[in-house]
Amino acid sequence: MASKVSNTGAHPGFARALRVFQRAAVDVPAYGKFLADNGVDPTLVRTPADFAQVPATTKDNYVRAYPLNELLPGGDITAAGTFSASSGSSGAPTYWARACLSHDQGVELHARIMRGFGADTRPTLVIVGFSMGDWIGGTYTFRCLADLPAHGVPVSVLTPGMDIDLIRADIAALGPYYDQVVVAGYPPFVRDVFDGAPAAVLDQDLKVLMAGEGISEGWRDNLLALLGKPGRTQDTCSIYGAADAGMFGHETPRTIAIRRRAERDPHVRAALFGEEMVVPSLVEYDPAYRYFETDESGRLICTLANAMPLIRYRINDEGDVHTGAQLSAALGQSRRVASCADPARGFVSVRGRRDVAQSFYSVKFAPDNIRAALASASVADKATGKFVLRKTTDAAGADRLRLLVELRPDHQPGAAFADDVRHVFVTTLCAASAEYRDLCTRIGDRARPIVEPRPYGSAEFRYQLKHDGRAGE
Repeated sequence: MASKVSNTGAHPGFARALRVFQRAAVDVPAYGKFLADNGVDPTLVRTPADFAQVPATTKDNYVRAYPLNELLPGGDITAAGTFSASSGSSGAPTYWARACLSHDQGVELHARIMRGFGADTRPTLVIVGFSMGDWIGGTYTFRCLADLPAHGVPVSVLTPGMDIDLIRADIAALGPYYDQVVVAGYPPFVRDVFDGAPAAVLDQDLKVLMAGEGISEGWRDNLLALLGKPGRTQDTCSIYGAADAGMFGHETPRTIAIRRRAERDPHVRAALFGEEMVVPSLVEYDPAYRYFETDESGRLICTLANAMPLIRYRINDEGDVHTGAQLSAALGQSRRVASCADPARGFVSVRGRRDVAQSFYSVKFAPDNIRAALASASVADKATGKFVLRKTTDAAGADRLRLLVELRPDHQPGAAFADDVRHVFVTTLCAASAEYRDLCTRIGDRARPIVEPRPYGSAEFRYQLKHDGRAGE
């Protein structure tokens, strides 16, 4: 088990988190009721150990359990400056309010990322390739970036959304006027932009800002090779965020170097991440903005101020909280990555979610929805319902979904079986997820899974006890 920040000792950001808790207990009608319903006297919560005993809030027990206006201070709906929506696995949107504080913090965090790219000293064009609908990615990123010139980072911003041809045209036309171009988008989409792009795009100094899903270091290396920048990991940055809260944290050259060393050195990997076969994502967060804990099941819990304050909010991602001192101890005297002991820094490693079978172009696929698809009449008599959903690459190197389906005993699938499974998958998931419907509209057949039937008892299914975020039950 990876080392964790103890809930019984002071760690970065607690004093501020306690103030957020105390204010919400008084000012936010829903949170006051939540505490009363759970028998919590907020005046008795004073230490990290006390705070750790306050029940965690979730979408179900808090956000969806009270009227939307009661989640804001004073029950005043106008405290929401902007809303973002997430449909989740149910298809019913959940609305998340943000206002000036969230925006100001987002501007500062994006400024740090852009300074890391040298945008404060080099003319920089940023292309926002996130979806520009109700979802947080496009609008949040654009608003934060557009305010950077007032903070000493004079970037120019363009918002083509998820349109590959338009992004390429924008880079080719405007890029030559700038020293560098930063392309922001979901990881597989960003790769689509560059894969097969003309020299007018690829010959420029390109950097990449990603969000929506994690990447492996091998994937990063492949992207950098495509850009003609092998080893230039500092020209990439992945954000850990959500519609719930905006940006939780982001990669830095330091966290990327730590993660890559953990992949090479099993002793570092064990010290930081336990016995994980896949090294989790690692991001840096600002304890002045976010306070992280983990619960008894290893799920991340975050407290933050916002138009809709979130107190001990369970994100459902599994992970660990690390101090700079812990990282430094695990890394020893590495000159490249040892300067982690600054108490103003916090670090979170993220392994993903149990309730998500796979994430693709930021769309999260819930196992229950895939089970429902495989229970459809057209395929249920041929398949056991066990499946494995993974990301893979096609012959051209583009990211695709790969769905392995276990056949019933002694069943030989006909030629149409894979097409039938693909059809029920797309139909069921489109009904459940607005994000997946949008993705199908935008990228067409590449959003649909490559279906591969497997014989009953195949190794992919034999030893799986439950869905773990990557494999079948």
